[in-house]
Amino acid sequence: MKPRFASALIPLSLAFAAPLSAPLSALAATPKAQAPVTQAHYETAVFVGQWAIMAMDPVTVAANKATGPAERLLVTLPESLKKIVGQDKFSLTRASGSTWNGKQGDLTVTFKLVSENSAQIQITGEGTHKLDLPLYRDN
Repeated sequence: MKPRFASALIPLSLAFAAPLSAPLSALAATPKAQAPVTQAHYETAVFVGQWAIMAMDPVTVAANKATGPAERLLVTLPESLKKIVGQDKFSLTRASGSTWNGKQGDLTVTFKLVSENSAQIQITGEGTHKLDLPLYRDN
């Protein structure tokens, strides 16, 4: 008698499970449309100014007056970072709407805006030497 009772419950459980699983499988099968990723394009003037590092003097960013391919950001590190890195002045070219980079000697410097009030500077030397610092607008 028990096998008949169990066999009667199996179709009953499938009947209740089918409506619940059907919408989930339908949702899983439909691809989600993703919004296109657009990268912000900041004007050069947004990069210019004093950028604070916790417990250090600020990093100074200036721009030359040229436009187009000759346009440059001029980054000056504070004395405390100069002692670590070995130099304090860098000339960067635009890599994207929010990133500037440059290579001087054995150092590669990348300055990237995260927002209009926060940025990141990354200095990479030959080998495994890397300095990655968050910066904040120092107004």
